[in-house]
Amino acid sequence: MAMILTPPPVLSRRRAHGPFSLFLVGVCCLTTAPSLVAEDFTYVVRPGDNPWTLTERYLKSFNYWPRVQDYNNILDPTAIRPGTKLLIPVGWMRGVAAVAQVTDLRGGAELRRGANITPLKLGLTISVGDVVRTGPGSTLTLEFPDGSRSLVGPDSELRMADLARLRASAGQQVHIELQRGQLENDVSSIRKGSGRFVIETPAAVAAVRGTRFRVTSSSQEVRSETLHGEVVLQNPAGKAILRAGNGSLAQLGKTPARPIALLPGPKLDHLPARVERVPLDLEFPALPGALSYRTQLAPSAGFSVVVDDQISTAPRARSAADLPDGRYRLRVRAIDRHGLEGLDAEREIEVDACPEPPLPSQPAADGIVVVDNPEFRWAGSGEGAHYRFQLANDAAFGSLLLDADQLEEPHLTLTKPLPPGQYFWRVALHTTSEGQGPFSDAQRFRRPPPGPLPEPPRIGSDTLELRWRAGTDGSYQVQISSDATFAQPQVDRQTSEVMLSVDKPPAGVHYVRVRAVQAGKPPGAWGKPQQVEIPHDYWRALSILIPALLILAL
Repeated sequence: MAMILTPPPVLSRRRAHGPFSLFLVGVCCLTTAPSLVAEDFTYVVRPGDNPWTLTERYLKSFNYWPRVQDYNNILDPTAIRPGTKLLIPVGWMRGVAAVAQVTDLRGGAELRRGANITPLKLGLTISVGDVVRTGPGSTLTLEFPDGSRSLVGPDSELRMADLARLRASAGQQVHIELQRGQLENDVSSIRKGSGRFVIETPAAVAAVRGTRFRVTSSSQEVRSETLHGEVVLQNPAGKAILRAGNGSLAQLGKTPARPIALLPGPKLDHLPARVERVPLDLEFPALPGALSYRTQLAPSAGFSVVVDDQISTAPRARSAADLPDGRYRLRVRAIDRHGLEGLDAEREIEVDACPEPPLPSQPAADGIVVVDNPEFRWAGSGEGAHYRFQLANDAAFGSLLLDADQLEEPHLTLTKPLPPGQYFWRVALHTTSEGQGPFSDAQRFRRPPPGPLPEPPRIGSDTLELRWRAGTDGSYQVQISSDATFAQPQVDRQTSEVMLSVDKPPAGVHYVRVRAVQAGKPPGAWGKPQQVEIPHDYWRALSILIPALLILAL
């Protein structure tokens, strides 16, 4: 394969399509001047070859034989020595029609063939003249006979303008008209046979061989990022050479921007290998110069389709909320102020978020539990499933105090008293179709020490005096009730002393409880209720009754 500076007539005619036509030319290795645009096929002359036989076998028209002779400065066409190398512009050469195949598909896309429009399906072939459109959120991969691939992004439209194999070699000729959207291309390196891969947009033409690059097109602008190989962005106003790791943009009527170094891939090393919550929202270090970040997820390392595609202004790897469970290839790249997308950072990640964990309700996060045998409650599921409950005294659940599985109801009451301390609880849902899902976020609660215990009361003739041991700084709340539930306490007082004197309640059984109260903090736990019996004062009753009887007797 050789390449020369003089463009063939076919490419020259394309250049005259308008004052704003642009050319984007990429090659795997440039061995000549960077202004190179034309591509030539090198043919090695065999015994018996001459311009007429070559034209008849390999070129589009027999009328090309004088051009071949002039192009190679052949003085005597009847005396070309075997082994002589002839240069033939690729645009003159005849090809055999070929097809591309849809090897992967995600979401909805359609194929327009002539007047017929049908849904695009996996395995369908794309021929010359076919139009492919992808919908929002849908992607697909086109694979060409030589193994080159194009990942078609969402909301894209392209037409297969040409697809052929040269009769003179195994070289593949691909010409795609991209009306809008994005193509991510991995073009096989052509060492022999003059292969060419052309993407034409309203604002530019990208012609490459053996190159990995991206093209994003609109009606007014084209952006290109070179990941491997080399690309030349050219229009009548000038050109820019884009080596690997550089990008540029071209607008109608303006000189292509000078090469801009693509931002490096973000650091993803610290991201977890397994996540149990969607949508993903994983933070990574910010990159200087990045205005936003793009996160893509694919079901395999090859990125033949993209199952999720998100853009965030924050340095976070994000996804949609309905991302299914599975193993994914995560790809993140930064976007600069020009809209150019940087180099990719990739890693494997496993999503195990289904079924979603139940929502804990009682005790609430950072709540206080004062009862000895607390009850735990969470949102129920109507899936005919069961629950798994765990209780621990550390947030990592490294030392489980309780691991209860196969719970049919969305609640659980401890059968043994829970000592004072700090605890964590969580719950998971298990369904027949999906198995056990992730646990809910750990819910922390505190079981405070019990409140002060009242000492035996001092019952006077008219007063009841209560005392208890001093606790933490603050005050105390004291309740006296005639029933053990304290639903309607007869006395509800607060005091800073460790004693309280109240009017003596009526004769009978009463209950007393005390708890500590500190400013700015939730009240402490109630101490264990103490039973107090107020005896009947018969002598006092008689002292009132006897005078009354004497009066009645007079």
